[in-house]
Amino acid sequence: MWFEGISGQVGLGRATRGDSAAETLADRLRTAEREVGLHERDMSEFESERIDLEHRVARMEAELESLRRRRLEAYARWWNARDDRDRALHTCRRLRRRIDKARRRSGET
Repeated sequence: MWFEGISGQVGLGRATRGDSAAETLADRLRTAEREVGLHERDMSEFESERIDLEHRVARMEAELESLRRRRLEAYARWWNARDDRDRALHTCRRLRRRIDKARRRSGET
């Protein structure tokens, strides 16, 4: 584990002077606290970035959903226009046949 290496650093050990061990431990404590502060600052920055990205992703997902809906609506309009065109073509063919039939009856060419 990451903290197993620390136990050897924190051990009191024997010092030549009584204050020397306490000062060494105090120095190590200050270093560790400084490191904690640096990591907390980094974590704060990363959290801000994560929140910003989360908001951006939510906006993009909403935009994507809107675009998908618009795409389906555009396809539905295209499909309806195609059906209307096909009906109009069918009507044109029927009317041409009727005109041709009427012309043949009247002797026109």
